[in-house]
Amino acid sequence: MVQNIFIMSFKRLSKNIFLLFFTSILIQYNSVLFSQPNDSTLNYKNGVVKFNEGNFEVAELEFKKAIELNPKNSYALFYLAEIYSIANENQKAMENYSKAIELDSLNPKSFKGRGKLKAKMEDYHGSIDDFTKAIALDKNFADAYFNRGLSLLNLKEYKLSIEDFSKVVKLNPKDYQAYVQRGTAKFQLNDNKGACKDWSKAGELGYFKIYETIKKNCN
Repeated sequence: MVQNIFIMSFKRLSKNIFLLFFTSILIQYNSVLFSQPNDSTLNYKNGVVKFNEGNFEVAELEFKKAIELNPKNSYALFYLAEIYSIANENQKAMENYSKAIELDSLNPKSFKGRGKLKAKMEDYHGSIDDFTKAIALDKNFADAYFNRGLSLLNLKEYKLSIEDFSKVVKLNPKDYQAYVQRGTAKFQLNDNKGACKDWSKAGELGYFKIYETIKKNCN
């Protein structure tokens, strides 16, 4: 009698364990089945891979899908803006940069991207504002300093541009473009010696085209 009760209890326990295990598996399966299509992360990651490969057409589709699934995906909006900027679709690029910034005002890359776009559209004052915001978020953002220096150079603010290019050189001593542009700013201030020194450094770092400028302007 006791043995039969034990066997029945064991069978009931085994059945309950099996049902619990089966239910757990079913829940996990449904979770994977129904959550993956609504997860923008996969599309975003695929978009980044395609973007880095230079396959902007496929990258655009992936980022659009990521945004469709999650309209608050600021990183997808940023990359979509980058694609539009490369394609010279400036209005679309501006809209997406601004949306990305609205959703995440702490991402310096979005400000830098929008700043470069404004500079391309010759809104140098607006670009400087965005580059300055990017630098405020990342004090070591060399690309933001460089691009702000270019905008200042276009506005003939030579002394201020030299400060920015000097910051780039400090952060990245092998950035030959910073030496080229700093040399240009110095040349505009009639500092020929300083300009030639910077241009020579750019040549030493591998920018051989600068030797034509040196030949014309340096003794």
